[in-house]
Amino acid sequence: MEIVLISDGPLPLDSPVRKLPFFFPARLIDMSKVSAKTVGDGRVAVVELLDATDAGLTALKKSWASIAEIPVICLVSKKNRREVIQAAALGKTDIMERDTPLAILVRKLKTIIPDDPLANVPKGLPAKTLEAYRKGNSFLESIALSATEGSNIQISLMNEGAAEILSSLSLDGLSPWLEAVQSHHSGTYCHSLMVAGLAGAFAKHLGWSKADCQEVIAGGLLHDIGKMRIPLTILDKANKLTDAERAIIDKHPMFGREILKPRLEVSVDIKKMAIQHHEFLDGSGYPDGLKGDRISPKVRLMTICDIFTALTETRSYKDGMPVRAAIGVMLEMGKKLDQVMLKEFAQMVLDRDFGEVSRQPQKVKGTSAF
Repeated sequence: MEIVLISDGPLPLDSPVRKLPFFFPARLIDMSKVSAKTVGDGRVAVVELLDATDAGLTALKKSWASIAEIPVICLVSKKNRREVIQAAALGKTDIMERDTPLAILVRKLKTIIPDDPLANVPKGLPAKTLEAYRKGNSFLESIALSATEGSNIQISLMNEGAAEILSSLSLDGLSPWLEAVQSHHSGTYCHSLMVAGLAGAFAKHLGWSKADCQEVIAGGLLHDIGKMRIPLTILDKANKLTDAERAIIDKHPMFGREILKPRLEVSVDIKKMAIQHHEFLDGSGYPDGLKGDRISPKVRLMTICDIFTALTETRSYKDGMPVRAAIGVMLEMGKKLDQVMLKEFAQMVLDRDFGEVSRQPQKVKGTSAF
């Protein structure tokens, strides 16, 4: 049930196709390698003609029968006569302007492939948890569009999602939430949803007010918004990152700052959680080397939840740590983390029966945030 993305070599930096895996299970196929085997059970193909070579197009035409039976969308610049002719020469295809807003492309694809975020969720989960998961996922999709197009963040959708998640945590507990979010195809979304749930549960455990609990949940949903500017070839890499790729990943708090700075609709505390969640109390973190009292309690909480999630989640290149081992690693970080808060967090997760659940049974794409 995937979207097949077809390009002559790596997807061009200017292509909106780069963002589609945030919304759908998708995989990239080189034009020269299109075949019945590589297309597999793809439900729709999106062909990016930007920078396509004659050799790539010739190979695609030869294998066109492999994808001709499924809907095909070709992205072109209608000002580029060569691209329009190339698209027309392929045969039956839906031609779209490359600078069409991403939201319209996503909406068109959803009419072809009905999008049900609950399709892969384990059976038997509580209805409240499922509704919270649906709303949380909808908000993450909205910020992917917002970050790409520069539109306002949908604060009402964020607040509704955060309130629904807190309600589900209060009614159903944390374990059902973790089971639900681990079914997501995107490692980036899965991570943010897990962090949001842990942050809400932990704030509740600490006795924080309902408003503060909802704000840290919203902060968890938004904390990695800067990753929307990182190429998916790095973000969803199946193998361990190189040093150069890790350096790009480490820029995501600064990208988050750039995205959120002009957004007056987002609270200062949420912005801090997005920008500062990799800061450490001893000043060794990034991006600003903050230390001590300059790091707020909400950011300290977010950092703990983010690191714990990164250590315990399974990725395509690593297994998740058992809960006790992850807590041990965090305790060894000493003065980098708020140890008083960390001990409370350890008490919360070790007292709950979700150790194995949080280790995520299915390996998904994506990089660890830690």
